[in-house]
Amino acid sequence: HTAWRDLTEYKRAEEERQSLEGQMQQTQRLDSLGVLAGGIAHDFNNLLTALLGNLNLAHMSLAEDSPAASYLDSAESTVLRASELTKQMLAYSGKGRFVVKLHDLNKVVQEMAHLLQVSIPKKISLIQHLAYELPPIEADGAQIQQVILNLVTNAADAIGSQEGIITLSTQRVEFDAPTLARSFPGQNLASGPYVSLEVRDTGCGILPETMARIFEPFFTTKPTGRGLGLSAMLGILRGHHAGIQIQSKVGAGSTFTLIFRAQEGTVETVPKPAIQTTVGAHEIILVVDDEPTILETTQAALEGMGYQVLLANDGLEAVELFRARHAEIALVVMDLTMPRMDGREAFEAMLMLKPNARIVLTSGYSEQESVHQMLGRGLAGFLPKPYPIAALRKIVQDSLA
Repeated sequence: HTAWRDLTEYKRAEEERQSLEGQMQQTQRLDSLGVLAGGIAHDFNNLLTALLGNLNLAHMSLAEDSPAASYLDSAESTVLRASELTKQMLAYSGKGRFVVKLHDLNKVVQEMAHLLQVSIPKKISLIQHLAYELPPIEADGAQIQQVILNLVTNAADAIGSQEGIITLSTQRVEFDAPTLARSFPGQNLASGPYVSLEVRDTGCGILPETMARIFEPFFTTKPTGRGLGLSAMLGILRGHHAGIQIQSKVGAGSTFTLIFRAQEGTVETVPKPAIQTTVGAHEIILVVDDEPTILETTQAALEGMGYQVLLANDGLEAVELFRARHAEIALVVMDLTMPRMDGREAFEAMLMLKPNARIVLTSGYSEQESVHQMLGRGLAGFLPKPYPIAALRKIVQDSLA
């Protein structure tokens, strides 16, 4: 009897050890994926910054009625869409942050229509049933677009090579506590007005054993997994205090329903800034970045605005140049992540040399706590990459004012 009990305890301990080992391996895989995603996003943002700068410079050199202007606008929109993807990678790596504001869910869906259509096979029809005049939702637009893209590509996979229909519907709904508890169990949602998004497909449906594992990280029914997966999508929805419900019947398709809390207020529209020409009075600006193409485009842009430009490839080179010429340098525009000496260390060294130095930091990562601490101590501003020349001009003008 004693031997039998000991063996049971041994087996239980062994199962716990294996479970813990599995969890640790999974965490390590997620961590290494995060480091990789963050590194790729940083380098990619540098390339996008240089590309956006060159597009803006090309636009400036065109006549107002040039037929090429619309093509440059289209290319700029594509670059800004690509920058949304790098935000996703940064969010996955833990180096990004939610940029939360009011959104019209209908507009988010409409803006994605073309991207969604090209992401699915031609045999599948994409239909929209969007309710009239929805209240706004509070969300990170890029994160919600990622969720919608995930759901639509999953729906397309469920339909496969057959002909089929994916329907995207929105509506305003009111939920009381019992209905939420019944339809969205365990999701701790408060009763009140919501905006719903329904993604319905005519695919193969979800098997009960698949449904039980659908939100597990790394679980996939596809030969080659792609996208962030439903586990990451669930994380995004939790971060937005949103709900999800899945209804599926094998052979009769699936319906994913997302609900977001309705908000008061109006969605702001951001007008596109006009491209201006010279503004500077020949002040000297030191530009610091380890990406040569960014140095080239930023130099061309600032010289075109009427400033004189000095260049440095990293923090160490920048500090040496600043030590020699800090009396003349009116402003420093410096990247945060560089080899040899990063932007933070160079910032501190420059302040030691000139306590009233004006420094703008740029980065493909979001503003970190340390950046907030630098504000008011010589940090004139923060410019997230990739930035259009209009944003560079504004921050330089504001910093020198």
